[in-house]
Amino acid sequence: MQKLALKMQPMQSYTRRMSQHFFDLIRQGKTTEIAEAVEVQPSVAKSRDAQGISALMLSIYTQQPVIRDYLLAHLKDLDIFEAAATGDCGRLQQLIKEDAMSARAVSSDGWTPLHLAAAFAGPEPVTLLLEHGAHVHQFSHNPMHNQPLHACIALNHSLDVVAVLLECGADINATQHGGYTPLLQAAAAGRKDLVRLLLEHGARVDCICDRGKSPADYARERGHTEVAEILAEYAAHPA
Repeated sequence: MQKLALKMQPMQSYTRRMSQHFFDLIRQGKTTEIAEAVEVQPSVAKSRDAQGISALMLSIYTQQPVIRDYLLAHLKDLDIFEAAATGDCGRLQQLIKEDAMSARAVSSDGWTPLHLAAAFAGPEPVTLLLEHGAHVHQFSHNPMHNQPLHACIALNHSLDVVAVLLECGADINATQHGGYTPLLQAAAAGRKDLVRLLLEHGARVDCICDRGKSPADYARERGHTEVAEILAEYAAHPA
């Protein structure tokens, strides 16, 4: 057994080096090199880093849509987090049927399927997860300590997804790390449509983050004049 273990160590070291190199290629957006690597060693498309994050999820996190689609074409049996992030409703239904609690699972980097669907997909997978037990108020298990609504506004900016989350009872004034509410996020991003929607659903215009700034402060600082005007008008004449 000791001899077998010694023989396996170089192979494990080689596999780790290959995976690390492949992940570096993803971060750099090296599509040609990635295709060549998968052609030589197809299993590298299934690589995961030391934290358990898959190559597919890294391509999503680093906003590499061409690489994401290439990897999807070479992968089968996505896990619940990959299916949520890519909006694969068929796979989500299959996995939830096999394990109903998977809708509330937490990934190795602290995200729930609902966080990932809200951040990277559309209203259909978000609705599906909510209908099958995903918790709209569940906080992420990582330093961001946020809810799916925060994730959507930070990364997706989808008015439709925000509307679904609000209809299902998302806490519109919940704070994430740093004391940021959804309204603070939307104002900082200059999203007039999201700001209006959040205000219509009861977002507090007087919220202050841990840095002592209001939504109007962020809007003005970042040159979002129309957003600042909307906030000022609402503060003067709340609905």
